[in-house]
Amino acid sequence: MVAIGKILFLGVVLLVGVTHGYQVKPRNYDKIVQQQMKFNEEFEKEFLVEHLLYTETGNMSVRLQEMFEYLKHKPDMFRQELDNHPLEYQTTECTACRSLVTTYLTYRRVLNWDRDRIAAQAASTCDSLAILLPENCVKIIDKNIDIFLYIIDNRPSLTAQTICGVIFQSGACVLQDPEFLNWSINVAPGGTPITSSKTGPNRGPNDIKIIHLTDLHYDPHYRTGYNAVCGEPCCCREEQGIPENPAEGAGEWGDYRDCDSPWKAVEDAVQEAGRRHPDAAYVYHTGDIIDHGVWMTTIPGNVRSITRTMELLKQVFPNKPVYNVLGNHEITPTNVFAPSHITRPDFSASWVYDLVADQWSTWLPAATKPTIQHGGYYTALVRPGFRVIGLNNNDAYTFNWWILYDPAYLRSQLQWLHDTLLQAELAGEKVHILAHIPIGAGTSFAPWSRQYRRILDRFWNTVQAHFHGHTHADEFNVFYSQANPQHAINVAFNGGGTVPFSNFNPNYIVYYVNPQTFEVTDFESYFFSLSEANRNPLRNPLWQPLYSFNRDFNIPNSSPASLDALARRFGSNPAELHRYWQHKVKFGDPFIEEGCDGACLMNHLCEIVTNTANDDTKCNEIIALFREIEDDKWNFEQ
Repeated sequence: MVAIGKILFLGVVLLVGVTHGYQVKPRNYDKIVQQQMKFNEEFEKEFLVEHLLYTETGNMSVRLQEMFEYLKHKPDMFRQELDNHPLEYQTTECTACRSLVTTYLTYRRVLNWDRDRIAAQAASTCDSLAILLPENCVKIIDKNIDIFLYIIDNRPSLTAQTICGVIFQSGACVLQDPEFLNWSINVAPGGTPITSSKTGPNRGPNDIKIIHLTDLHYDPHYRTGYNAVCGEPCCCREEQGIPENPAEGAGEWGDYRDCDSPWKAVEDAVQEAGRRHPDAAYVYHTGDIIDHGVWMTTIPGNVRSITRTMELLKQVFPNKPVYNVLGNHEITPTNVFAPSHITRPDFSASWVYDLVADQWSTWLPAATKPTIQHGGYYTALVRPGFRVIGLNNNDAYTFNWWILYDPAYLRSQLQWLHDTLLQAELAGEKVHILAHIPIGAGTSFAPWSRQYRRILDRFWNTVQAHFHGHTHADEFNVFYSQANPQHAINVAFNGGGTVPFSNFNPNYIVYYVNPQTFEVTDFESYFFSLSEANRNPLRNPLWQPLYSFNRDFNIPNSSPASLDALARRFGSNPAELHRYWQHKVKFGDPFIEEGCDGACLMNHLCEIVTNTANDDTKCNEIIALFREIEDDKWNFEQ
């Protein structure tokens, strides 16, 4: 079936996990959704009939060819994660999901097709939609099909509507299944009442410095000069050959096109952070070591890449604690973190949990090992009064297919988080939370995000900051109280990424943290121009400051209150918002050349203030300011 999930609804795009983004809804959005839902139902039924006829006769009708053409993905969408796709693409993707899942559910449950027949047909569909090369369609389907068949065979009530509602959770793919919606964790009463936005201290001379590295995406198959425009989701790899046009060859230090990082670039970034900031006290590393060649990942290959990267961190930071979390790419198949009670060897995630429990033990106390081995998460006391929590929130990534099997298993880690924060509160400790997937992203399962925000409302005064990766963008997200949405109560900072995939310049972040309250007071980003580095391949890249945030945006500190006020300022000052966007994309040449118009800037503005998929409350509030801007204020350079 959903090998179809991964591939057919344009799944490689979903697997890749690049920059996420909010999409501002038009005023008639509800009407559009209702029309699209009706269209999907009709298209879904017709597609099933046409596809059944095709599998019976071997002849593809003109109508089925037209339907496949309608469902085909736009190649440039390979660069972006689902919620950054334009709304018109999202509606097509939802149509594809409903049609394909219904068809393959019928083949399995009604016609009793076996594994090999479903795999062969899914590979044919993947080829028809031109998502991957035919041989790579076969590889990625083979990686995933046994998991999907296990899920649908053991969940006979699972429907296409629920499957697509979990994965897309937007537009016409509406999740209505109460089993997936109506679960909760236990939240203790009490806590400090939220009566205003959370303020914080200004940067001081004794602040602690913390380095944030993320999304290294080391590709052992990267080869300088090899094809960077290969037409697949990940290029610059040895098996893709040397192009006839040298301009289409991979750069020495990486490539803006859909390519990951050679080892020398990974090494350079980590070493630069260590060299430039010897006075940093700690290092946060928020995951995604593994490359985007999702059709050919293996356990031994992932083990080698993770081990090599951990050894590099130990060498560069021999006397500094490094706090790591898992990225969605660390597992194979990519994204698919099975619940701990799934012990079947070819499904279990225990191999990666055991691996990192051992490798992270350099920096973590022995008491963290049981939770890491159970689910890839932990807590550690950094110093008296200051605690770190490392989450594995990849389990709530909407492309983790095990959500479809057992949504209730998401409760376990969230309840542990709540209970850990309760103990921290009782001990008078302040907490930083590390997680790979941005909690406010549209690809973070919305019911999980709502439960997370219940926890944050309760412990807003204990949690001082969040640190994320995944998007490759240098950005921040302001959390608002669910009960009192006018109050900003926390901030999530994103480390961007040292990988250029796709269109970015590499970067890392340094935070300044108050040594008494452990609040982030300011932060700086460091980057290099990939174009300049590749023009000078015989020397190391020239790293330089990208910004010092408080100074560049003229704010007193980086508290939730200050960053909420800044977001509102962005809402009435498009030139300043445009400058934030330039920093967010790290002046990547392709981004700057394309520019970001008013609609684009509105999406980036809404992304700052959105905490849960489909919760448009803060977005609607802030773009009301944006839409009132007079035309003459748009005279900034693209």
